[in-house]
Amino acid sequence: MVQRRTFLKAGVAGAALLLAGGTVSWLAGRDAVADRREVLAAVIPAVLEGSLPQAASQREAAVGQALAGVETAIAALSPAAQQELAQLFALMTIPPTRLALAGLAHSWRDATVAEVSSVLQGWRTHRLELLQSAYHALHDLVVGSWYADPAQWAGIGYDGPPRI
Repeated sequence: MVQRRTFLKAGVAGAALLLAGGTVSWLAGRDAVADRREVLAAVIPAVLEGSLPQAASQREAAVGQALAGVETAIAALSPAAQQELAQLFALMTIPPTRLALAGLAHSWRDATVAEVSSVLQGWRTHRLELLQSAYHALHDLVVGSWYADPAQWAGIGYDGPPRI
């Protein structure tokens, strides 16, 4: 006769297995580029707030330039790092995990700069190291790509590398 405890353990294990399998199948069918662009279009203005132009057309062009820089940086990463980022972006765009991780009930497209900044600051100081790592990965990709562009150096008073 099956004991109640054994039955409950088997039920929990089965539910976890189904959840893991469903998540993997959902992530496998995702468009990684679309997920990445949706999240970055919201994250870039929040991370670079104060560095971007105020005029709407110039701001949109600067965000596009920053997005291109991040795409270039991601392409230079190892395949394993690219896969981890793809998983992060997928989790950030799937509604249930977006709500659980970021607290956003609506898409990243509909999020304000203040909402995204709040999410990022929450991750920066979160007790879970995983969310801190996600914050640092996004922050470093955006800021590193933005300031790798020599056109942005004047804004921080950097004259460029020394001439030898």
